[in-house]
Amino acid sequence: LVFVFIFSNLNAQKKMTDYAPSWQKIEDLQKKGLTKSALAEVDKIYSSAKQTNNDAQIIKSLLFKINLKANLEEDASVKSIDSLEAEIAVAKEPAKSILQSVTAQMYWNYFQQNRYKLYQRTNTTNFDKKDIATWTTDDLHKKIGALYIASLKNENLLKHTLLDPFDPIILKGNVRNLRPTLFDLLAHRALDYFKDDERNITRPAYAFEISQNVAFGNLKDFINEKFATKDALSLHQKALVIFQQLLSFHEKDSNPEALIDVDLDRLEFVNQYGVMPGKEALYLNALKNISRKYSNNPASAQASFLMAQIIYNNAVKAHQNKDTASNYSVIKAKNILDQIIKEYPKSQGGINAQNLRNTILHPTVNLTTEKINVPSLPFRTLVTYQNLNTLYFRIIALTPELKKTLTKNNNINDAFKKLIAQKSNREWKQDLPKLDDYLSHSAEIKIDALPVGQFILLSSEDENFSLDKNPLAAQYFYVSDISFINSDQQYFVLNRTTGQPLDGAKVQIWNQQYDSKSRDYTLVKNENLTTDKNGYFKLPPDKKVSDSRNMRLEINYKKDYLFLDDYQYIYYNNYLSADDEEYEDQKAFNGDNAKVFLFTDRSIYRPGQTVYFKGIGVTKDWKTKKTILLQSKDSLTIILSDANGQKTDSLKVLLNEFGSFNGKFKIPENKLNGEFEIEVEDYQNSSESFSVEEYKRPKFYTEFEKVKGSYRINDTIQITGFAKAYAGNNIDGAKVNYRVRRVARFLYPWMFWSKGFPQTSPLEIANGDIT
Repeated sequence: LVFVFIFSNLNAQKKMTDYAPSWQKIEDLQKKGLTKSALAEVDKIYSSAKQTNNDAQIIKSLLFKINLKANLEEDASVKSIDSLEAEIAVAKEPAKSILQSVTAQMYWNYFQQNRYKLYQRTNTTNFDKKDIATWTTDDLHKKIGALYIASLKNENLLKHTLLDPFDPIILKGNVRNLRPTLFDLLAHRALDYFKDDERNITRPAYAFEISQNVAFGNLKDFINEKFATKDALSLHQKALVIFQQLLSFHEKDSNPEALIDVDLDRLEFVNQYGVMPGKEALYLNALKNISRKYSNNPASAQASFLMAQIIYNNAVKAHQNKDTASNYSVIKAKNILDQIIKEYPKSQGGINAQNLRNTILHPTVNLTTEKINVPSLPFRTLVTYQNLNTLYFRIIALTPELKKTLTKNNNINDAFKKLIAQKSNREWKQDLPKLDDYLSHSAEIKIDALPVGQFILLSSEDENFSLDKNPLAAQYFYVSDISFINSDQQYFVLNRTTGQPLDGAKVQIWNQQYDSKSRDYTLVKNENLTTDKNGYFKLPPDKKVSDSRNMRLEINYKKDYLFLDDYQYIYYNNYLSADDEEYEDQKAFNGDNAKVFLFTDRSIYRPGQTVYFKGIGVTKDWKTKKTILLQSKDSLTIILSDANGQKTDSLKVLLNEFGSFNGKFKIPENKLNGEFEIEVEDYQNSSESFSVEEYKRPKFYTEFEKVKGSYRINDTIQITGFAKAYAGNNIDGAKVNYRVRRVARFLYPWMFWSKGFPQTSPLEIANGDIT
């Protein structure tokens, strides 16, 4: 009681000074770009706040300084961290805890900004690490974790400190009842870091994993569990401990909203990172227990919503996998959502439930048709639909004018308005199989035969094709019996149905070019070609294009016509190098096809040493296009470049009868070491790089014997290695440190073409010393 009274009086004193006008002045100066003047005003507030011990204004001043100096000073982030560390050393509680949390976030931001550099560093021992620029990933995570833990050290004080005195530095939301004390605020800030799945921390063989079922357990069992580990850098173990502290703090609250919020956060975290078997069933059961235990509190609606969301997701997944034995159904999820909306419509769970229910009930339709269909024959369209039983269809001829209008219109509603207003070639009603499971289904429908041309198939649930709450879908397609295939610049025009060549088909080439006046791409008419009796034509070189071109083919054959939107991309240089007529002889042909492979006697040298190199030249035969040795009576110029890419030496060589040559360079001294390069002048992809370093030659080397046999999981494997001096004698009695690391392998790289390989770091599973 004495503490609360003193703290209240202190807060009253702090509020005596009104800093609002000063901060407004600073904001005005910032808007005018007067950063230094704004910084001077901040210093005034900082000095005044220091005199009155106004912690909130002191911290706000520090944060404003950091923000303003970011545009004025080099290495501002490092200097800002140093200034916060200095403030922590003299600050008193509870301001010290806040500053520790803020500094931890600053270190975390620094890590994110320099992540690409830190990945390449290895850990050091017995090294003075005062300079943050020399730190490794592990160093930063140790510091960040230590600061967040330190910010919660004075737990009892923080639990009795309300947030009101610190409103000047808090972004106040509408759920302060969920973060009623400073301990809650700082603990959740720490959780934002510790819940992260940072995979780039060095992980030992005893890396912590959430494998205990009690992580999903009831409140008392979870709070009393000891999540012990030797893994000092484990983020997730520290997250569980903080969850225990928060749940223990709010366990006996008269209003359990903050407790429910933390508990749901805990369950979602464990569900995301837990590795125990039957994880989903444990998660659902834990949510069910919260929903029942606190059924009279609106906060419990979120637990019910999470249950419904899991059921819905699993039902959709089972439907997509055609799993008819699944116990999950969208109807069951919808019933739970309906109950939530009925009981607690304005709660967080109620709002989320309404959004998911809208998703479940939302009618959708999608059309899939072959791009090109044969004229005078009916064809099919695949209709994928949800929550509707009847569709109305229209077929509209796509004229060049309409197509141009639709292409330039970026507003989807305006495009549909334009389509609906068009005169249709055909209209009809189509009944679909009636299904009330709120899932997506597909059915094929018949489209009657159409003449040659380009069309749009338009669908609507409403007979009048209204835009108001009515699912519309449009599908472009062509009707033509023309097709073509190509290999580079050689084309064959064929009958789509029979595959027979079309003799005498007219092919108009349209090039895509950029118009600087309209700042847009336009089509320019180019060659007009005719196919021979085999339906064959070959693109002549385009003299106006230096490297490549985009083009479209407009093909006419008797009464048939095809003008696809698809662009043909032609590499002009590749085209020229393959055309025999572009070269007068083998010498001219070599200019585009010759290449020299270079070899050095070593891969690393010291300054002043001699590099011995050899080269072998190859090219292609002018007539057969087969690879042959390069033969030339002209000399080749070989250039040595240093680490800065500057030319340091050169020499001329002649090819012998085997298409090869050799030479040597002396590496210059007193120059920057690094990656040097030898290259052949005027020959593409004809270079070789090597390292120049001040290194010490090793006196011995180590190797492993090749693994014999095959192994499976849980087998015991014996690895044999040896150490030998370069003179040939064995190294006896040497101390050997070893590490065994587990590395993830992805056997099917084609599965990751769209999203890239998952980020995984090696995990150390064993280490030790032997002799």
